[in-house]
Amino acid sequence: MKKKKILLNFLLFGFILGVYEGKVALWKDHQKNPIKVIPYQVSMLPEADQKALEKGIKIDSLAQLHKMLEDYLS
Repeated sequence: MKKKKILLNFLLFGFILGVYEGKVALWKDHQKNPIKVIPYQVSMLPEADQKALEKGIKIDSLAQLHKMLEDYLS
């Protein structure tokens, strides 16, 4: 049941991948606090990726989220 709720949230609202306290984080659209902080320092990424995350990257699907996290964390 929980997976369906998470998937429904993605389909209805989308998410933003960005920076929170120097780490990669995920927000549900229009929320003040992240729903998940990934323990990976943004400063370890190339400058272009850091800038993109600081602006916020709109995530529209689970596949896109997995791809972005794989790219950043590998």
